[in-house]
Order: sequence, then C-alpha cells, then structure tokens
Amino acid sequence: MSHDNVTPFRRPPKRPAVRQQGGWGMKTHRGKVVLAHLLTIAAFALNLVFRFPPLSYLGLAVGIAGVVLVYSNRGAAMPWANTHHEHALRTLMIGYAIWALGSLLSFVHDALTPATLFIQFGAAIWAVLRAVIALALGVMRKPVPHPHGWLV
Repeated sequence: MSHDNVTPFRRPPKRPAVRQQGGWGMKTHRGKVVLAHLLTIAAFALNLVFRFPPLSYLGLAVGIAGVVLVYSNRGAAMPWANTHHEHALRTLMIGYAIWALGSLLSFVHDALTPATLFIQFGAAIWAVLRAVIALALGVMRKPVPHPHGWLV
C-alpha cells in the first residue's frame, strides 16, 4: 500500500485540484454570475417593453429563470460569487415586489395609471442600474460590497 509509506522525507503525492473550465461558460463562477445579472437586466427590460399579456409573460419567465439560476447556485460558489448571487436574488425579488405594488395601483383607480407607470419605470431603472454595476464587478471577479443593501 502506497499511502502508508510516508516518512518525514517523503510526502504523499498531491491530488490535482479540480479546475473549472475557462472562458465565459456556465461551468465557471464568473459565467454564472454574468448570466445571473444579464437575466436580471433582460427581465426588467422585457417587462418595460412588453407591458400587456401574453408578451408580458416573457419578462416574468426570464425573471423566474434568473431566480432559479441564482437560488440553485447560492452558497455553492466562491465567496465573491456568493455575494453576486445574493445581490441578484435580492434585486429580482425587491424589483418585482415594487413592480407588483405599482401595478396594483391601477386596480385601485384608473386615474392612478400615470403613477403606476412612474413606479414601474423607477423600479426597472433601479434594478437595471443595480444589475449593470454588479455585472461590471462580476466580470472583474470582485465581490459586491453590500449585497444585502438597497444600493450597490
């Protein structure tokens, strides 16, 4: 048995570390981070462009795909990537909550439709700016400074 043949002058052979594939693919931490932020941007952009059903479900589907991607990789990535996953998840959840509250205003009274547009446009701008800044940090493999905060 070779593993019990260890002396002070002879060390056991090191196992090669499992290395991730390079590039921007889905097997790297950076690839998953970039995809999560791109899905966040796409979800809110699609919701702004397609405001009425059935095309408005495209933005919702992209948002759900982003939540599934981020939630499934949360905690299993590198520490810097975990901050991005938490950041993207909070951006999607808070952004869609504000979006839904804004759309509920249109059911209260038809005169509040401009307020609904203002709230939804503000939520989309907030989410897209937050995701773009985090996307730039993710490309550089730097952590998000405050992933639980409301700003970047």
